[in-house]
Amino acid sequence: MKTFSLDIVTPERLALTQEVELVSVPSTDGEITILPHHVPIFASLTEGEVRLHYENEDYYLSIGGGFIEVTPTKTTVLVTRAYKAEELNEKAILNAKQEAEEAIKKGVTPEDIQAAYALLRSSLVDLKVLRRRKFRTSV
Repeated sequence: MKTFSLDIVTPERLALTQEVELVSVPSTDGEITILPHHVPIFASLTEGEVRLHYENEDYYLSIGGGFIEVTPTKTTVLVTRAYKAEELNEKAILNAKQEAEEAIKKGVTPEDIQAAYALLRSSLVDLKVLRRRKFRTSV
């Protein structure tokens, strides 16, 4: 199958450079799936799960919000954060999730509540990506 070049970039690092057959990303208008020779686009992304397909396997990453740019030669995903399943730590994620839930219950200021919901959302996405990997390796 044909492939295309994909880069996933955060402010801190180049999280991934890979030739892929397909990438699906969570946009503000719904999921976008990019295949080779896709028309050029530029779209906003939301926090969520990215699915890559290459070498007859699906791979997943957890991302923060950002943008995707598709050109004839390359697809670039620019996001606030990006983690492969193998980079995630279940204990740390569960601790962050619990911390967020407690902060939401306390609800001191609207800003604190908003930050807690953001932490909860990212924790849930990380957990989903991590559990997909565990499921795949246990089958």
